[in-house]
Amino acid sequence: MHESELARLRKRAQNLSTLVEVSAIINSTLDLNEVVRLVMEKAQEVMNAEASSVLLLNPETNRLEVQSALGQVGDKVKETVSLEVGQGIAGWVAQTGKPLNVPDVSKDPRFFGQVDQMTGFRTRSILAAPLEVKGGIIGVAEVINRRDGQPFDDEDLELFTAFCRGVALAIENARMHKAMLERERLMQQLEAAKVIQESFLPRHLPVCPRHRYEVAAYYEPARAIGGDLYDFVRLDEDRLGIVFGDVSGKGVPAALFMARLISDLHFHAKSGVTPDLTVKRVNEQLVERSQRGMFVTLVYAILNAATGEFTFANAGHLPLLRVQNRTGKVETISEPVGIPLGVRAEADYKLGKLQLEHGDLVVLLTDGVTEARDPERRLFTLPNLIRELEGHWDTPQRLVDHVLSLLGRFRRGSQQTDDITLVALKWC
Repeated sequence: MHESELARLRKRAQNLSTLVEVSAIINSTLDLNEVVRLVMEKAQEVMNAEASSVLLLNPETNRLEVQSALGQVGDKVKETVSLEVGQGIAGWVAQTGKPLNVPDVSKDPRFFGQVDQMTGFRTRSILAAPLEVKGGIIGVAEVINRRDGQPFDDEDLELFTAFCRGVALAIENARMHKAMLERERLMQQLEAAKVIQESFLPRHLPVCPRHRYEVAAYYEPARAIGGDLYDFVRLDEDRLGIVFGDVSGKGVPAALFMARLISDLHFHAKSGVTPDLTVKRVNEQLVERSQRGMFVTLVYAILNAATGEFTFANAGHLPLLRVQNRTGKVETISEPVGIPLGVRAEADYKLGKLQLEHGDLVVLLTDGVTEARDPERRLFTLPNLIRELEGHWDTPQRLVDHVLSLLGRFRRGSQQTDDITLVALKWC
């Protein structure tokens, strides 16, 4: 066997050994920065290169951004370099998906010389290969300048391309691990927020010691955490406050916003002022602390159980429904209504008044009821609900159960897209 052929076989065996080492490095950590640094250190050592870098494609900007840069000016490269796809050697590789050996960058028009100008580094030759995962380009890796001054050869390119398959796999594994950790962290946050939210919802419905009213309620979030809210405030022996609303958005921000809102409303309700003034004060606080443009539609009402007087303030919420015991008809109480809370500090809210008759019910609901959809995407609608509520109801719980049964039959298994909340109050 000729000496040159023997040397070539030895080099291939060494390259194979190196790739095995790279495989071990990939399995040694799931930290993205660490695994890329370790693999590129090995690539730089084996390729006998002065510098190396990994640029990852940002799908939002469609630009290549430096994830790791090793060598004399690595820190400067990481801080300053960002390339469009198609720009420079790396951009060309990202655009075509082909590896590239550039023995002399001064003779290649694709070379982006501004990087050298910004960093003071002098690039002579480059090996660049795509980072490909499942048929898609996620970035480009490069090694720059052989230390012996010679250009890279075809065997170098073959080995480096194989290296880059490992780099791409390492990046994908690290990203998947990071995504899994992020999901776990989010689930923990959701669980914590759910506990907070549930602590602000009533554990028990209010019971009138003199049997002058009955209350039924139902709450089902569309997700683990919802934005609907309801609560009750016992003001004295005769007066019961009812809080009912819908926070914009869903998830953790809505749950925490809701918790703070209920706390504020309890504080102001205990002062004994009318619903319109209570809502106005809560709104002023919300606007002062408002973040991310969140707001809430809300009804705050007070039932005087001794007289049947029902006073309320409506801040942009759906109409109240009054089911008249005497006639069985449903009355829509759509006025007065003001703007949602959290929109404008100087908003004013008017006081609405109803004189209930014995046996009348007041129903409060969120749009998760009226905007429920069947498999054909048709809406349940408020007029449909009103027709179904006409009649006489011996208990508010029977009315709530009837609405839920209607929704179940209407949806026919279609996915719930919004929180469903109902409160029915009967003056006995």
